[in-house]
Amino acid sequence: MPRKSSSAQNTLVQATVFKKCDRANHKPESNKLCAIDACQHTCEPGQVADCAHKWTVRYSVNSRQREQSFGTLTEAQTFQLTLSTGKQTQGAMFTDPRAGIVEFLPLCDAYIDGMARAGARTKAIYRSNFANPAVAELLKRRSVLEVARMDAEVKQLLNVTLGHYQDEYRGTIRRIIVGTLDECVRRGTLPRHTLTGIELAPRTVTAEQYEAEHAHKQLIPLTDEQVKMLADGITVTTGPVRRRAGHIAGLGIAVWLQRTMGLRIREALGVRKADFKERADGARYLHLCWQSSLDGRELEPLKHRKAGEYRDVPVPDMVWDMVQEMPDGPLCPGPRNPYISYNTARCRLVNLAGHLGITGIRTHMLRHQFASEALDASPRELANISQVLGHDSIQTTLKFYIHPSANAEERIGKMMNDRWAAKP
Repeated sequence: MPRKSSSAQNTLVQATVFKKCDRANHKPESNKLCAIDACQHTCEPGQVADCAHKWTVRYSVNSRQREQSFGTLTEAQTFQLTLSTGKQTQGAMFTDPRAGIVEFLPLCDAYIDGMARAGARTKAIYRSNFANPAVAELLKRRSVLEVARMDAEVKQLLNVTLGHYQDEYRGTIRRIIVGTLDECVRRGTLPRHTLTGIELAPRTVTAEQYEAEHAHKQLIPLTDEQVKMLADGITVTTGPVRRRAGHIAGLGIAVWLQRTMGLRIREALGVRKADFKERADGARYLHLCWQSSLDGRELEPLKHRKAGEYRDVPVPDMVWDMVQEMPDGPLCPGPRNPYISYNTARCRLVNLAGHLGITGIRTHMLRHQFASEALDASPRELANISQVLGHDSIQTTLKFYIHPSANAEERIGKMMNDRWAAKP
């Protein structure tokens, strides 16, 4: 026998579609706004279907009532169907569609701030890259839902608009955009997004542009006398009328630690006398476990390392003798903090270089010079040199720190002439 149709409400429908202008909801006896005729109920029930007011979909998520408006009944009913299906199939994992209607750019800044492995200086670089006008122009006033579907626009941004920028720069922007959307998915703001897997196209740059950009990155070897002046500081004469002798402070032994042992600048600034040790066989080494914080107030784990992770670096006799003559404690004490801050060290270096006529100097230059000189002297020791530098692979050493030696062209030319002295 056919079953009798039920008049019960369809519980699968998880939202209600209505218009707030419907006077059927006009209740002056219980609503204060209705009582003073200041409510939204302006249309008679027969006029509601054709009036210009928007349709409202009312629903609830996690026991909280939400609403969303649509221009047409079809849009409202489509949303109602999608919402009902999602709530039935996803259950507790249901994502509120309204949650994604928030501005995207502030979430990007929050994502950068929440990067657990990035330091203050790295976060500042990320924010600087992401502040590119082309990025702001594309994403300003965009909601999370809009950006979640902008895979074509983001590809255009990264590979065409910003196509002449370096891969690392574009990769940072991609990481922030995609990472912010991933975080939204994790928090339930979005069900998913379409920007995963965007690849960077090869950089579009002319040979002239590339050479101009990398001209200042060429290794400029410093003489031992120049290194000594960077360490000890120099005396200069100041004043156009009353000429006075003034001293520009140097960076102390940190410069020699970079030049002779390949330490990073903050590693060198954070070294203490107790870190220099001697084994039973007489081998002398630096037990490097910490680096100075940016402000010089404390020590923190080495770059890309966890607390307690270390590396032992061989110590040349010259540096060992210098250390033994110094007092206990930090070898590079700051004016007000236990260690010289990074900004103080950088300013001193630039100031000294200006008076010495050294151009293009950077805090990593002496470390670069150590790596290039060590590899030039012992090419087969690449793996060991990479370990001393604290790299996670020899590819990092080859890519960023190894430069052709000063007489490379002469030596390679001699090798070629020796090989082809006689015609075949």
